[in-house]
Amino acid sequence: MKRWLSLILALCLLMTALPMAVSAASVTYDFTALDGFVKTQGRVERAGSALYMDTSGSGFEFYFHGAGDVSLNTTVKCTYTGNMFLTVVVDGVKSRIEIAGTNNVTATKTVTLASGLKTGYHHIEVYKQTEASSALMAANSVTLDGTLLVAPPEDKITIEVVGDSISGGASNLATNSTANASYPVYQDGTQTYAYLTGEALSANVRVTQTSGFGCCGGWNAQGKDLNLQDMFPYTSYWRDHTSAGLYDFRPAADIVVINLGTNDASAAKYGKISLTAAEFKAGAKNLMTMARQKNPGAKIVWVTGMMGITYQSELTAAVSELGGASGGYFFTILPENTAGGEGHPTVAGHKAAAESLTAFLLENCLPAGYKADFATADALKATLDTAKATANPSAALTSAIALAEAEIATNATDGYRLGCRVKALKDAMNGYVTGLSLMPTEGVTEAPNTNGHFIWPYYGNPEAVTLYKGGEGVYWPYVHTEYATAVDLDDTPFLTLDTSGTAEWNVHIAYKDKSGNHVTVTATDVAGGGLVNFPVNGVRETMVLDFGAYVKAMGHADSEGRVTIVGCDLYVVGATDTFVTFHTCALTSALAESRPTTITGGSFKLDEETIAGIAIGTTAQTVIDSMDNSEYLRVVDANGQAVTGALATGMKLQLVVDSAVADERVVAVRGDLNGDGAMSSVDAREMLMVSLGLTDATAAEKAATDMDDNGAVSTNDVRIVLRAILA
Repeated sequence: MKRWLSLILALCLLMTALPMAVSAASVTYDFTALDGFVKTQGRVERAGSALYMDTSGSGFEFYFHGAGDVSLNTTVKCTYTGNMFLTVVVDGVKSRIEIAGTNNVTATKTVTLASGLKTGYHHIEVYKQTEASSALMAANSVTLDGTLLVAPPEDKITIEVVGDSISGGASNLATNSTANASYPVYQDGTQTYAYLTGEALSANVRVTQTSGFGCCGGWNAQGKDLNLQDMFPYTSYWRDHTSAGLYDFRPAADIVVINLGTNDASAAKYGKISLTAAEFKAGAKNLMTMARQKNPGAKIVWVTGMMGITYQSELTAAVSELGGASGGYFFTILPENTAGGEGHPTVAGHKAAAESLTAFLLENCLPAGYKADFATADALKATLDTAKATANPSAALTSAIALAEAEIATNATDGYRLGCRVKALKDAMNGYVTGLSLMPTEGVTEAPNTNGHFIWPYYGNPEAVTLYKGGEGVYWPYVHTEYATAVDLDDTPFLTLDTSGTAEWNVHIAYKDKSGNHVTVTATDVAGGGLVNFPVNGVRETMVLDFGAYVKAMGHADSEGRVTIVGCDLYVVGATDTFVTFHTCALTSALAESRPTTITGGSFKLDEETIAGIAIGTTAQTVIDSMDNSEYLRVVDANGQAVTGALATGMKLQLVVDSAVADERVVAVRGDLNGDGAMSSVDAREMLMVSLGLTDATAAEKAATDMDDNGAVSTNDVRIVLRAILA
């Protein structure tokens, strides 16, 4: 009987956890109500209950289960021709919608995004085609009849694009003979090299551009007094270029692509501005430096060529002076296409440029195996079939199944998102979080207190949350999450806390007991009293507390062993300027106590530091598949990026449990001392130096040198390598 009740409970959780239920009439939701259900793209900004989406390619998307019509209420100000355009994608089918207004007059319009939808899962996407200098737009609300599903998974990376008319798709729908080719009707910011590269790489693309403007100056009336260096710091320069309009650059971009120089060169050539090559180079260096400052750690890529190559020698020198590839600065040339309106690239030209740029970024700016997390629709379907065969599915698995079904019904091409659904299904089936994740999605990074909310159902591992306490007399920073979710303490008895930081912390979990009374229990109550004080210097540890046993011992659980969780608070206490990062805070299954702690198994040589005896060309997946607990294993390079291909000495095999590295071994590939994954005369020379005691070597390097497996480094190992090279 109890198992039947658990199954019913899981199904109820899926439906009741989504606060907006299907009704007989459509309901209007502003963007406050849509928080947690909408994923955004581009330099968008929430202002009150509206979403500002001025910039090219910016927009939002969401899932829902329902039927009928879907409409969008929006406020627009068209500043060029009195109209602007949107790309709307309904279950993978694209269409173009015009919003007509009055030139330079703010107007509120309602447009139909979809009509006559049949009952089922639906995926709605809305993106702006028209650039910000021609039209400003605020999305006010969405009206639909159905149940909103949790927001789509966030993109894997963020790419910032800084450019001119090319990056905004100006005239890409026209030809050189088209009259008025610069009008918005001939511009589609969702068919540009920037947008298409983002689709290929599953990236959130944030575009800052204005037609006619350059890095240092252009065809604009202001000449050199206004350029993209000036516009870059603002969310939407054409809406607000005061201090209130500064962009927060969150999250920091992984890659910044700059495509400027065309307007600088042409305006200087025809006497519109006075600009020397040296001045352009200085401006380019300044913009690249600014891009790195705003996005620490980002790879900076300057591109040219789509309307002709400009300033090649100056940009090559600028990139070199900033550190070149080793410093994360790059220069590349994209294919030229000037067959569009007023000599701009056509859509075909943008597609060719996107293919070139995507290949360049994969080769130079992204880790090997970047697309390892991507999956196909068939792979998701196979995993879904397995998940649906699971007896007594948990609430998390029920939710993951529903979201996977929605993905299959509405999206068959986004490999990363399909991969996210595969992972969520596997996580739920493996019991990592079988009942409830207590982790919110937003954290406090500065005082005073800020709230964040996690939206049930669970569909993927949430990001780590960092709480910070700064300044005397400041209230304790906290994050609060509200639920109304029944939890079976036999299924999810353990409270798992994975943290690191320099502060004391505490967790309060609020629940209703069998009599409906509100009870608050702290992690320290369960642990036996006293604040838990984790180590300093960012050391990361996981503790598992028997929350279920504690609550049941208090007599609070009902006859079925359940309580209803109604809230969770994460606190930082202690001295000024302290922080704690919560990587995991969840009610988990018994697997929380049985997860592996060390790397074991396989046919390779394991010691306390290394995994050795690996032949040249052996792939990371081959090693992983041979080991125990392979689902917990990964290989990373020196930059911490996942590796799926051939191994090299110096890489690390890691055991990852709940996103924390529980154990690791340094990889030693036989004959590869210099870490390039190959065996050459360079390795032989270094081996000789090691064998003669003339060069120090790490444990992994020594293991890589031991070709005869006798546990020592000798000249015989050198001879073996030389014979292999000369064979």
